[in-house]
Amino acid sequence: MKLWLGLAILLFSAPLCPAQEPNDTTLDNEEPIPIPVQDTENQKSLAAKTFVDDVFQSVRNSWGFSLSAYQAYTTDISPMYGPRESSGISAVLPRTFFNAGRKKSKFHVDIGAGYRYYERHRDLNSWDYYGDAQYSYQMSKRTSFQITNQLTSSFNDSWSFLSLYSPLHYEPSFSNEVLFNRQRITRNSLQAAADFRLTKKAQFGVFGGFNYYKYPQQNLRNSNAFDVGGRFEYEFTKWLHFSSQYSTYLNYVDEQSRDAQIHRLQLAGFDFRLSHSWSLSASGGVEYTKYQNRNRFGESVSGGIGYTSRNTMFSLTYQRGFTSAIGISRLMTSNIASAELGYRITPRISARLQGYYYRSTEQDYDGLLKTFSGGGGFEFVLLRDLFLSVNSFYQNQQARNFSVDGLGLNRFSAYAGLQYVWPSRKRSDYEPPIRNIQ
Repeated sequence: MKLWLGLAILLFSAPLCPAQEPNDTTLDNEEPIPIPVQDTENQKSLAAKTFVDDVFQSVRNSWGFSLSAYQAYTTDISPMYGPRESSGISAVLPRTFFNAGRKKSKFHVDIGAGYRYYERHRDLNSWDYYGDAQYSYQMSKRTSFQITNQLTSSFNDSWSFLSLYSPLHYEPSFSNEVLFNRQRITRNSLQAAADFRLTKKAQFGVFGGFNYYKYPQQNLRNSNAFDVGGRFEYEFTKWLHFSSQYSTYLNYVDEQSRDAQIHRLQLAGFDFRLSHSWSLSASGGVEYTKYQNRNRFGESVSGGIGYTSRNTMFSLTYQRGFTSAIGISRLMTSNIASAELGYRITPRISARLQGYYYRSTEQDYDGLLKTFSGGGGFEFVLLRDLFLSVNSFYQNQQARNFSVDGLGLNRFSAYAGLQYVWPSRKRSDYEPPIRNIQ
């Protein structure tokens, strides 16, 4: 409770000013672009947001709420080592949001709770909890600051009903969130970053974060993970950027002991702006960690290709390096591939796909852990204040010669739901000037 209280004080202590209501209530067939909460997201595509986000994350809406009802099905609600059973799930989820801010500072908070009803398994009925807070401040033309905090607490037998996105704003850089059988998992992610423009072409930034995972089973280990670092970027030309970065990661599994500390130095990173929409990135570096009283070195490799336009977002990335297996406290060498595709087909229809794949090997063991999780769905605007979503997700995890038993998992879930939102979705909620998209 002290942790949550401290985070709430931090996020709510910023100077705020209520945003003004818009006068534009028209909705036409022109393709829109988003008005995000944070200035750093001005160049993101509409495909990165849901239709509910158009209302919730618009600073023109000071406050509002939504009420959602879902019908779901999942193939596996069994606990670890229990018999495999499937079940239908009905869920009701109210959410509320608040936005405030001046031109230089913006604040957003989004809170939700819901109740799940399991058919033929009433003893599994449970509550879900969700909270998201974001604050950004433009200190000057050269300096900006952002901080976000996200909390989820729910059973993991089906994907979060609260959005199309993964349960956390998850960046698979240092950690691998291992999949487990049905249990309540409490997650909290606190991230902060400050950017400083040194010259017209040079930029420096510092960042840090704290990720907390709580598991109810005694054979699993809670996680208190910290990461901090700095990044330098220089623009050689409009189409070629160079970057160098140092970061370190430390995971405490309890109050007395800690997992491996990982140091990562990116020696050379290049970002090629192939066009206004296409970009290609590649980087290489070295890593160091001390695990089980042994010094270890390894290579760090990453690369990716991405496309961003007003209505389309696509990314394909690859990473290789040391990772910490959350929940089982193991140092791994992981190859990580992720893909994401979002498309606003029309102002009233949106589609999204996403997935990631881990192939991880244990240090000092022959254990291999392969994890895949992916899915997506469609959203439809039925009325200005009523949306329909249809989604499905698949998760598969396989372990071979691994030091921890019971990690095999194969689960499919699907759901459809209606979402009512107030205030209703207006054109002014999601259409800023087109010059913001590059």
